[in-house]
Amino acid sequence: MKKKDSITYANIRLTGSAPCREKGPSSPRSSYKNKAVLLGLAVLLGALLLAGMAAGFGCAPAPTPAPSEPQESAPPDPADPADPTGADEAPFAVLIDQKGRDAVIPTRPESLISLSPSKTEIAFALGLEDRIVGVTDYCNYPPAAAEVKKVGGFADPNIEQIVALAPDLVLASSLHQEQVEKLEELGINVLVLYANSVEDIYRGLEMVGEATGNQAQAAELVQSMEARLQAVQSHLDEADIPDPVRVYHEVYSDPLMSAGGSTIIHQVITLAGGENIFGDVREDYPVVSAEAILESEPQVILFPLYHGTAEFMIEEMKQRPGWADLPAVQQERIYGVHDDIFSRPGPRVVEAVEMAAEIFYPNLF
Repeated sequence: MKKKDSITYANIRLTGSAPCREKGPSSPRSSYKNKAVLLGLAVLLGALLLAGMAAGFGCAPAPTPAPSEPQESAPPDPADPADPTGADEAPFAVLIDQKGRDAVIPTRPESLISLSPSKTEIAFALGLEDRIVGVTDYCNYPPAAAEVKKVGGFADPNIEQIVALAPDLVLASSLHQEQVEKLEELGINVLVLYANSVEDIYRGLEMVGEATGNQAQAAELVQSMEARLQAVQSHLDEADIPDPVRVYHEVYSDPLMSAGGSTIIHQVITLAGGENIFGDVREDYPVVSAEAILESEPQVILFPLYHGTAEFMIEEMKQRPGWADLPAVQQERIYGVHDDIFSRPGPRVVEAVEMAAEIFYPNLF
């Protein structure tokens, strides 16, 4: 019995769970209790071993992860306006220009080049003078245009000079098809303006305003032009003129050349209350005969002052065979007019209409 008790004691000491006992003889009841304690300890030890094995094989519940920080390298949202590098960022302006071309302006243009005098006048009229970096040799209005760097002639602008100035936008005319194609191949944005009516001029102004971000200036200018033309029309309506004044506009004298019905000059004459005697001709600037002029019996003759002095031209016309019988010659109604104002499709077209109306109907204006 002492030996058995000694073994039992040793087992209890091994587990470290049972209370420490004094050595001595054990009673049957004490032996029974020792066995019960040993059995309980064995069960507890087995449970602990099983739990440890389960944890080793990954069966224990995973710990709750801590909240993670946002990834710094996460791709930006293209639709987020705060992201300036979004792949889907919309272009500054998308237009169909006056030759039916798609014109996509990616960003607000900060530098402009004009390839014709009328486009230069439009740019200055819209308050873009600080952004104009190049114009043609023939861009003479406003006077400030003379201080801008020249990029060649109207018909033959210098592509190399244009590229060297690195413009964000080039304003071209319908005559620049070859240059437009070259500039586009070089990645330069081009807006083509084409106008043969006042309505076309309005649209061109609005288009340049939209392409440059100066929509407000364009709208204000168009509104002003419309109001001035309406004032002219109101005077004509009040006068109730039965027949419009017949007008011959001589574009060139040798050979005789006039303005057809699809020109700005024709529009100026019509809006001023006159009748262009060659308004039914579809060609822009047709060569005409002296006989056709004499048959039309114009009451007013206009000519551009670049032909020479007004006095010289008036005397030359009077000396032409048969012209002395024309109403315009007999009534001394031959006038030299500013060609740039009368023929350029730009904002000064309203000034041309006002001047023509005063010539046609001096008693009304």
